[in-house]
Amino acid sequence: MTDAEPSDHPHHLGLSIAFSDVNGTNFWGGSTYTAANGPLQLPNHGKQVPHGWQSPSQEGSEEHSREETGLVSWLAADGREVAAEQRRIQYFRSTGPSSWALSLSSVIVPAADVQRLEVSSSAVKGRKGAGYGGIFWRFPENASQALVLSEAGHGADAAHGSGSRWLSIGMHINGAPVTVLLAQDAGRILPWFVRAEGYIGAGPAVAWAKPAAVDHHNPLKLALHAVIHDGPVSTAAHALELLNQHPLINSGSSDRTP
Repeated sequence: MTDAEPSDHPHHLGLSIAFSDVNGTNFWGGSTYTAANGPLQLPNHGKQVPHGWQSPSQEGSEEHSREETGLVSWLAADGREVAAEQRRIQYFRSTGPSSWALSLSSVIVPAADVQRLEVSSSAVKGRKGAGYGGIFWRFPENASQALVLSEAGHGADAAHGSGSRWLSIGMHINGAPVTVLLAQDAGRILPWFVRAEGYIGAGPAVAWAKPAAVDHHNPLKLALHAVIHDGPVSTAAHALELLNQHPLINSGSSDRTP
């Protein structure tokens, strides 16, 4: 249900967390959009280095859920640590007929020697609609016939930039219908970046219209919850029915980040 290094955008890495500009470092890949000269290939690519990852056992529930937690160091092109992250991935089997679920959450702070992070985007620098950056789900290159539903209406254009609490993205892969339902934490809704032409991808946009400021007292908290359904979803009612089967969405908790 994801695609890493697809031929159309080799810097897309499946379900990932990425930004095109953090204190001047490109953690997205590809070109860097500049206000003066548009997109340029610059020697400013950073990298993420994972460490300390664990898969703690969950006694009595191994068959139903699994969790992975770890740290990620965000390094600039010269090797300096720019940011430090705690990341958690949770998997839930059989949330309903022909469905399973996952959640990805993150807390990002400046590195020890960095006072403040400015998280920006191409949209902030003048590229219309290009506010991508944050948790991003890149769907397979061979996915087709995208059907996007949201509280904002029908279609990718309605969902793109909206504050909808959820998205339903249906598609066909190898001729079979499948739908991914996405939701954010209540009380912390970011605008959605949604693309359904050229490729299919979506995620909450941290710097949709203005930079996000992050410091040691105000970390950047991100969360995305997903239900993967083996079949089509054509109505908002069906989408909400599936989303409500997600253990975290249905838990009533307003803050599920680590």
